Amino acid sequence: MEGNDYNKANSLGAAEREMLMMITGAQERLDYPTEPLEMANGCEVEKYIIPNEDRQKVLDALYPFTEVPSLDTMLLDLHTSKTFKVRDYIVTREGDGNFLVTPYYAEAGGTVLDWVKPDKEDADIPIISIGTIRR
Repeated sequence: MEGNDYNKANSLGAAEREMLMMITGAQERLDYPTEPLEMANGCEVEKYIIPNEDRQKVLDALYPFTEVPSLDTMLLDLHTSKTFKVRDYIVTREGDGNFLVTPYYAEAGGTVLDWVKPDKEDADIPIISIGTIRR
């Protein structure tokens, strides 16, 4: 499938992607090659191949909130309850959007809206601190 129809069947993270599109609107493709990423629901999405030296630049450009985390920040994916380093994020191209997602996106559909700081005292209960939306 091409263009807007590409990966419309991907229901994992659909609500979050819809919210992100309301914030960002349609976006131009990034200047990076893509490869297929097979989702747990059998759909395939485009995953950008971002070189390590550009990861901070891409994070700064796509992070929708005012306080961009450092690449070394440990966060929790709400969908899988797994922690990850921000530097391990994935960017997908689905429809007209570039989506910043967790490294576990293929498993459960966690987008940047599902990145939370884990509570140090009880890792099972996250502290949600997203921040202010950038305009």
